[in-house]
This record gives sequence, structure tokens and C-alpha cells, in this order.
Amino acid sequence: MAALPKIPAHLVPWPSLQRDSADEGAMAAIARMAEAAGVPPTRLMADFAQLAIGPGRIDFSDYERMRLYDEALWGQTDRRAMVGVRRSRELARTVNFRHDCFALASDHLAADAYLSAHGLPTVPILAIYRAGLATPGGRLIRTRDELRAFLESRGGQPMLAQPVEGGRTRLLFGAGHDVAADIGALLDEVRDAGETSWLFRPHLAEHPDAVSDGDRLSAVRVLAANTDFGPMMLRALWRLGGRDDIVARLDLETGAVQAIFPAGSPHRAQAAPSGFGVPEWPVLKATAIEGMRLMSQFGLIGWDIASTAKGPVILGLDPTPDLTLHQLADRQGLLDAWFHDFIADRRRLAAEHRRFG
Repeated sequence: MAALPKIPAHLVPWPSLQRDSADEGAMAAIARMAEAAGVPPTRLMADFAQLAIGPGRIDFSDYERMRLYDEALWGQTDRRAMVGVRRSRELARTVNFRHDCFALASDHLAADAYLSAHGLPTVPILAIYRAGLATPGGRLIRTRDELRAFLESRGGQPMLAQPVEGGRTRLLFGAGHDVAADIGALLDEVRDAGETSWLFRPHLAEHPDAVSDGDRLSAVRVLAANTDFGPMMLRALWRLGGRDDIVARLDLETGAVQAIFPAGSPHRAQAAPSGFGVPEWPVLKATAIEGMRLMSQFGLIGWDIASTAKGPVILGLDPTPDLTLHQLADRQGLLDAWFHDFIADRRRLAAEHRRFG
């Protein structure tokens, strides 16, 4: 494992080493990781401490989740370039200094309408549910009775339900599902969610050359940036799903799968089958680039794009993406020299925006 520079002991951001009840969970995790790494716990603790005060501000959960203690996984990689979850959000908000535009990206209905109005492919909307509204609408459902009637009218055809302002997407009427149970469970959840709008969309057919777990489309997660040279794709991986939540490392030029690994066990990576890759990769890549060109108010966006039977379709976008899986897939931290320059350039643009409005 590449050595990190020594730091003064008084700067080590580590909890008390007294084995009280508050530290017992951390101490057990330290012992477990030290045994896996084959090093003394004190060495592992010092290693973590140096990463914690580094530019990526790795916290303990980052260190364990990304197996940054695992020399076999990271080898001579400069782990100081790795970014923790909280730090990734901070960097995203620095790069995406137009915070007034976050509402557009975080509201699924607004984002879909904006993207589709500009010709970008999105998942169609079958209906919108919002209780208590007085004004009627062609696709608007306003009562739980109307919602029940709509769900029953689908005749068991699979579809997706999702809160407009974010949250888990539910597959309704999938293979092996009990239709009545799905309807009852969703009606209960909608009631408990209060004044929240819900979107209902069709469950699109996967591209015949794509792979999924049957319930969800296998989305390609793209990290893209707007730079002085135009929009560009920085990273990409393929969420294949399944019981182990399989992730695929991609070649950015061809979309070919280079390796696959369970999201929770990056050290179990395996070589990909020959010829396995993302269907219609040039079109999918162009979709992400065009999305960045449209969303020019942002410097960095995470896109979820699926290969469907009708071509690539945008499933969602995130102006504060979690970078963990990208770094695990590529075995490379985000904070390389290029990204440091990119941050500096975005700070310059932010200062100009504040100055000239």
C-alpha cells in the first residue's frame, strides 16, 4: 500500500482509544479490518487518520466501505485522491454554485418536463397523484379512491411509482407480485406520506442485449462535467443489479465491460465475459453529453441512463452524486490534478456570477 505522509499526533482525528461502550463498535471494526489487512490495529488507525485530514476527508464509514485498508485492492494507488461521501457533497455544491437551480434537478416532475421539452428521452408519465387539489387535470389523480381505480385499471401491467421530490422507486405488479397486495401497500404508503405528489410511469422493456434482475432497468451511472472545452464524460459504471447489486467497470470509449464486482465487496471483482458491453453506447454517451449541454447552469451532474428496447432513456439526474461507486469501479480517486483545476475554475466562475449577477 502506498505510504502516506506522517502527521503530528495531536492532529489525528480519532476517537478516544479507551474501550468504553461508545467506542466498542469502532474498536471491533478496527480489529476486523486490521485482521483482514494483516497489519497491527495501530498502523491501520494511523493510516485512516492521515486520510481523514486529507483532501478527500475520509470518515470511518468511507474507510471501511471502500476498503481503503486493503492493499490488495488499492496497491500503489494514491488514496489521498479518494473522496468521502460528505466531501463529495461539499465538492458538488462548490462546483454547482448555482444553488438556485437545485430545485429543478431534485424535483422529478420538473426535471423530466424540462428534459423532455428539449427533446431528451425520459420515461413517460402515466399519471400524477396529489391528494386534495381542486383543479382537475388530464393525468391528475386527486383522491385515494381515484388512485385505487387507476391502479386497478392497469390490469396488473407493471409500472413504477415514485415520490416527486425524491425517494425509493417502487415496482408495482412485477413478476410474482400479488396485485391486490401491491395496491394495498401503495395506498397505505401514500396515505402516510402526507402532502406529497407521486409519479406513475410504465416499466419499460430492457434492451435485449442488456442485463437486469428482472424488476429494475440496469442503469448506467454517468458522471459528467461542463468544462471550458464543453461537456465531457468523466466516469461511468453500469448498475446491473441482482441480489448482490453487481456493478460493472466500463471503458469510456467503447462502453465495454472491463470487470464486474458486488457493490458491497469490491475486492471480489471478476473479469467480464468477452464482448459484454452497454448496448447503443454511442447514443447513451451522446444523451449524457447533450443533457450536460442543456443543464449548463451545473458544472457536475450524475446521470442514470438505461438502455431500453426503444433506446437510451434518462431515469434521473443528481447534482450532488455519490462518488463512492465510481471510485471503486475505476480504482481511482476523483481528486486528481485535473479535478483540482476544475474546482478552481468553477470557483472563478462562481465569483464572476456573484459579481455580475
